[in-house]
Formats: sequence, C-alpha cells, structure tokens
Amino acid sequence: MARVPRRRCKGLRPQRALRVVRLLHRIILLWFVIGSLPPVIGAPRSDEMVLIPAGEFFMGLPAGTDGFPDEQPQRIIYLSGFFMDRYEVTNDDYAAFVTATKHRVPENNKPAATLWSPTGPIPGIEDHPVVNVSWTDAEAYCRWAGKRLPTEAEWEKSARGTDGRHYPWGNEWDINLANSASYWAGRTVQFKSGADWDAFWVQGEGARLAKEKGLNGEVLTMPVGSFPTATSPYGLYDMAGNAAEWVEDWYNPNYYKNAPLTNPTGPERGAIKSMRGGSWLKPAISLRTSDRDWGTMDSRPSGTGFRCAKDAY
Repeated sequence: MARVPRRRCKGLRPQRALRVVRLLHRIILLWFVIGSLPPVIGAPRSDEMVLIPAGEFFMGLPAGTDGFPDEQPQRIIYLSGFFMDRYEVTNDDYAAFVTATKHRVPENNKPAATLWSPTGPIPGIEDHPVVNVSWTDAEAYCRWAGKRLPTEAEWEKSARGTDGRHYPWGNEWDINLANSASYWAGRTVQFKSGADWDAFWVQGEGARLAKEKGLNGEVLTMPVGSFPTATSPYGLYDMAGNAAEWVEDWYNPNYYKNAPLTNPTGPERGAIKSMRGGSWLKPAISLRTSDRDWGTMDSRPSGTGFRCAKDAY
C-alpha cells in the first residue's frame, strides 16, 4: 500500500493524522473490492462465461424412471473442460449482433406477436432472452462472438453437475424456481397430449395468462437471472425454463445407445437439431436436466433462444 505523503497531515495532531492515514487506506481498499465484485442479478453481464471443469458426469436417465426413451440408457460421460455462458443471450446482446452484421431480426410467425421492430427489440425487454431465432441464427451469433453452440453433453453437464440431479437446483420439482407453464399457473402443469396443450395454451388458462401478462399479449419470457436460487451447480442461470436453448447436435432419439463415452458431439448428420432446458411454454417434465427436445433448423419458436460455449484449451 502506498504511503501517504507527510505534507497531507501537516498541522494535524499525531493521533488525528493516523486516523486520516487509516481512512485513506480503507478508501483505497474499498475501491479495489468494489471493482472486483460480480454484477448484480438485475444487471447481468451477458458475456460472462463459467469454466465447466473436465471430468465425468451422469448423462441421461436409467430405464424405469420418469424420463423418456430418448434419454436412455444413462451413461457416464467424460468431457474435456469448456466455458459456458452464465446467462442466456439477451435481446440486447442480439441487437449488437444485428447492428454489427445486418443479420435478420427475430420474428414470430404471427407479426402481431413479434417482439422486434426492424431497428431493435421493443422497449423493456432488453434483458429478456432473445427468442424467435432459428438454429442457424444462433450458430451465426456464436461465431460472431468468437464462441460456438454447446453440445448436448456439455449443456447437460452444465445444468446438472456431476451428481445426476433432475433439476438444476436439485432433485425436487418447485413451481417457483423456473419460468414455465407451472410458474404462471401457480400449480404443477403437465400435458399428456397435444389436446392438453391446446386446452391450456390455446383455449384455456394459459391463453388468458399470456393475453393478460405476456409481451404483445403472447410471450411470457422474463429477465435472465430472475431465479437466483435456482442456478445450476456451476452457477448458471435459467438452465430450466424461460427460453429453451438450441445446441449444436443433430437430434436422434436413439443416439445414446451407441454414442461415444468421451466428448460426444451428436450424430454426424440429421434432419432436425436438438434443444434443451424447456421454456415458459413447457410442462414440469420438460424442465428436467436430462429432457431432450428438437426443432427444424429454420424454425423460430416463441420459446426458444440459446447460450454459447467455448473450448477451454
């Protein structure tokens, strides 16, 4: 610590001069501490990445559990170390990409529900996850940012850690820990069929909630990091709900049966791409860390966004 010049204490009594020196030391120390503090939840640094260390983890679920056939069998997978975005890519992040590259803006199939104008997102959603982006949009953004989309295996390890947990926060479902259909309904929502989905989101309670509380009367995203007690074991936010997330892999429901046990990257070819994490539209079962979803490369759903990854070495 730099010494305080004696001339600044001129005319002061020794005890008072000592107090001045100590006060200055504390001010300097406080300045250093404040400069190193992480951002507050209400103002996330969306470019912040977290190191996911190399090692093994449980991927998928054993047969006979509450999962689906495409999550089986459960395997012990080894992954090299990598970095993962702490937050989902926001509208503000994506606006910088659009400005720099003249890439197309996100659009909903229904123009009235689109959250962007030709010049940027509507006011007030800057820190919401970007949605209505395709896999190709997400891949282009990650390349522009000097990153890439995560693999399914990387995404799952980032969400559940090494103890095989069912949700990022643990093994017990809680409607208050993720932005999902259950959160908005105030009760656990499950859909057994497409008819159940329509009864909730098209004709029933969900449709009413979206109209009353949704952005443009439809989209129920929330600011990233809105559930600070529901982070993954590595401190990642919104790994369940808010926006589902595109990942790099082609989707194949039978891939786990013969996939490599070290750094799997998905099938070599395919017709549809994998998604992870569930969204504000999804029932409770779709927010599990092992749940798998998919979409065509050019689809732009209201519940799908992404986050980026990067090699650690």
